[in-house]
Amino acid sequence: MSSYHIIGGDGEPYGPYTADQIRELLQDNRLKSDSKIQPETGEWTTVQALPEFSATNPLPPVAADLTTGYNPQPYTAPPGIQSQQPPNNPLAVTGMVLGISTLVLGCCCGRIPFLGIIASLISLVTPIAGLICSFIARSQIKKSNGAQGGEGMALAGIICSGVYLLLVLGIVALVVAGAVAWSQFGGP
Repeated sequence: MSSYHIIGGDGEPYGPYTADQIRELLQDNRLKSDSKIQPETGEWTTVQALPEFSATNPLPPVAADLTTGYNPQPYTAPPGIQSQQPPNNPLAVTGMVLGISTLVLGCCCGRIPFLGIIASLISLVTPIAGLICSFIARSQIKKSNGAQGGEGMALAGIICSGVYLLLVLGIVALVVAGAVAWSQFGGP
């Protein structure tokens, strides 16, 4: 009986599987027709290229990139869940929340006497963390080939954090320029 090895959605090889197990994976949509597979005595190819599995999965074939060694599987929602979009990248959500909270803490809470000092100090750290999370999230989303969503959230985190950092840098530059001018033109 023939055995096969497959490349999972995480890029790792799994197996050996029997032909019946491969057919079950195809029927359960846990394996796609463009997934990489290696027969016991053969080279890596796609499931659709093997005659014993070509009729098992009626889905249209998708071109596999056999040169990179990694072909992530497209996201499919579990049965019973009607989802048209892949799940959001957690770092994209985190970056957006940090960016928005930076604007709220820095712009709105600064006028409250004691809480304003704490909020201002926190708002100096959150935009940097928001930028880091958002840039990492955008990189992960692009590398996932559609398996992760949240590109807009990551972009919102970059914009909110970046705008706040530019405002802070502008204020610091104005204060420094004022201090220099004051010392040159009449300071003590």
